[in-house]
This record gives sequence, structure tokens and C-alpha cells, in this order.
Amino acid sequence: MLAPSIIAHALNGILMLAAVIVAYMNFRVLWHLDPYKKVMILLVFSIAIGIHAVSHLGLETVYGLNPLKFLS
Repeated sequence: MLAPSIIAHALNGILMLAAVIVAYMNFRVLWHLDPYKKVMILLVFSIAIGIHAVSHLGLETVYGLNPLKFLS
């Protein structure tokens, strides 16, 4: 059975991918938003990516999980 942190990390990655897909599908609407809302959306994506990166660091430290080793 997988550790809860690994499950949470995978779920976080899936949700971030879904958010990117929804943003891509609504690109025209996002393009016409005022600059303040664009900055807020970018900041939310930045926070999500940062948290996901910290989760990678924890998984590498605790479990030795390195997703790049699957590519080589």
C-alpha cells in the first residue's frame, strides 16, 4: 500500500494538470481578463507548483522516490 503522502502528491499533480487543461480550454476568456485577475491566477499557479515541488523534495528525502529515473 502506498503512503498517504505519495497518494496526496499524485492527486495534487492530477489536479494541477486538470487546472492547466481547463485554463487552456478557456484561454480566450482568460486573455480578456483585467490584469489584476491575470496576476492572481498566475500567483495561484505559482503557489501550486511550489507546493508540488516541495512535495517532490519530501518524497525524494523520505522514500528515495525520483521520478526522473523512470525516464532514463
